[in-house]
Amino acid sequence: MPQESVALENNGIQLSFTSRTVSEALPIKEFADEWRTPPGKGDSTWTRNRFDQGVWYEDWGFGYTQRFDYQLRYNEATTDLYYRDENDLDPPTGRVPVLLEISQLRAQGIKLKRRWQWSSGFFAQADLSLLSASDFQDGILAGELGSDNEFFSGSARLDYRYSEDLLLEHQFEPPEGRGIALDFNIGYAGTHRSASLVVQDLYSAIEWEQAPHTFGAFDSVDREVAHAVQLNPLFTGKRLLEDYRQRMPVYATAHYAEHRASVDWALDLELFDGDLRYRPGLRWDQLPGNPYLGYEVVDGQWLLQLGDDRGFWHFQLGSDSADWESAHSLTLAFGFSAPIF
Repeated sequence: MPQESVALENNGIQLSFTSRTVSEALPIKEFADEWRTPPGKGDSTWTRNRFDQGVWYEDWGFGYTQRFDYQLRYNEATTDLYYRDENDLDPPTGRVPVLLEISQLRAQGIKLKRRWQWSSGFFAQADLSLLSASDFQDGILAGELGSDNEFFSGSARLDYRYSEDLLLEHQFEPPEGRGIALDFNIGYAGTHRSASLVVQDLYSAIEWEQAPHTFGAFDSVDREVAHAVQLNPLFTGKRLLEDYRQRMPVYATAHYAEHRASVDWALDLELFDGDLRYRPGLRWDQLPGNPYLGYEVVDGQWLLQLGDDRGFWHFQLGSDSADWESAHSLTLAFGFSAPIF
């Protein structure tokens, strides 16, 4: 994110919230609701949300953190199949590959921070989160489906771990999760230029005790209901309770800016799950609120940021559409800090 405060100039409190969501095949709102629009191209829907509050004393920080991460990977054949089923349309002809791969985590805990700043302009910061996790999904469903006389038939393999079974309605005592996540920030701030690299979940490990694990295969059953599209699967497999270590995908952003007399030229990069997004932008630090305007090229998202001169507050809002219900890409972030001693 451009122009985020790296560290307080004085000891004090800090509050921040960031939310980044991308839905490639469908608008975000529709993806989570009824699928009435034919899905477009794309193979991923994900969101990363962070809320942090804490206090800094000299070069050490301590605070409370909350996070919610969700990522669903799929292929275009699967979204087309689901759309047809939701809208009672004829299934596609021939056999099609299906894929659903999910990674999700909800957790909270404490965050320990350490920062370093040198007279040369270089700086670094490491954040260690000690997490208590309450909800997770981690699994894959992959196979092939075909249609014959308007019926689905086929098979798929399942390997699925969860705190709530969204497929087979397994009833059980929810597992407990404990773990850590490490974020790292390094950069340079000078008179004429600045650069930074932020890596979230550089290392992560959530240990789940006696988490359910279901694995096996689905085989469809045709119940001969005329003029209906259906998948009535039989599942053959195993269900276990076992300890499990969940890893979260690495998320990285990079920022570079050239500082000019009246305007800063900036370039921001975002790397997640093998996809690289880039956003050129301009920041006018001579205007009230130091407005920044950037355009993310891949998703077509415009982003606006406002903030004060010393970095004590900032606000970001970004979308690829003026109509929120049609947006495939959303960014929301704000931060506040104040010296207290």
